[in-house]
Amino acid sequence: MPADTAAASEPGAIRFSARIREASWSRHQGLDPSADAGADKAPGVFDRLFDGTLTVADYTRWHAQQYFVYAAIEAAAARYADDPVAGPFVFPELARVPAIEADLRFLMGPKWRSGIEPLPATKAYVDRINEVAADWPGGYIAHAYTRYLGDLSGGQAFGKAARRNYGFEDAGATFYDFADIKSPKAFKDEYRSRLDAADLTGADQARVIEEILLAYDHNGAVLAALGEGLGRNPFEPEVIAAICHHMNTDHAADTLVICQGTGGRRGAESARMTGFDGEGADFAAVVGGVEVPVRIDWAAPLSERAEVRPEIVRLFTESKAQLENV
Repeated sequence: MPADTAAASEPGAIRFSARIREASWSRHQGLDPSADAGADKAPGVFDRLFDGTLTVADYTRWHAQQYFVYAAIEAAAARYADDPVAGPFVFPELARVPAIEADLRFLMGPKWRSGIEPLPATKAYVDRINEVAADWPGGYIAHAYTRYLGDLSGGQAFGKAARRNYGFEDAGATFYDFADIKSPKAFKDEYRSRLDAADLTGADQARVIEEILLAYDHNGAVLAALGEGLGRNPFEPEVIAAICHHMNTDHAADTLVICQGTGGRRGAESARMTGFDGEGADFAAVVGGVEVPVRIDWAAPLSERAEVRPEIVRLFTESKAQLENV
């Protein structure tokens, strides 16, 4: 054990896990809808979930963003399973990706993967996880702690609210079900004891705490971005998934033409449709080996599924004409 780690465990010293909880308390409270109840602000994701006004569509979009975050954390977990420092924090019973996938399949249908895309805030969060956990065990520890212990604490209330509001029994809220953890309290106590015993220098402990605070900030940014879009997309996630899958599977060449033409990406090598709302469609085009987002507005606002196909046909027809006239 490094000398400064040993010093931190001397009688009278504040345990590492206690220092983490103390340092992150204000960030934790900032994500709690009841913490700022008197503020003049629009209800966010948590508020609406608890008061029963969060639509299933917006719940699904929130769930989809979590998929990307947990996929990054659990990819890091696989790399660190045998690491002497991070390995003690890799618990198979915590893995959430299979549960999120099952929930999204239930909520969006078998083509769910075609209908989800990380928000810019989510991408920044995932990029940070990938960067900091690439070669530093403490990076994995920080992000795993922030998500999983939160899931075993306040996250359980989210699961109860989802089941109550939407009538879910199992599918739809299995993300919140840790079937292999019989006592969340005992598990969290064990997790914190491992934090206290972790072979981390004092400098690494301080860095882990800072990374945990950053993880809270990233999570808050994702929730804020989701909050801005609550109730604004007239199309259900399963409709978006089905149409995106159809375009990317059966009409990939047409999707590329649209991005090259009305999308203004003449040099695009490939493209895929990533989503749409009442105002326009979103694509991702590969230009010079780099994938870039492409947003194309509809000619007029749309609100019905039947309106989407004619508008896509119009975009393709106009794009093809533009390219032929170049």
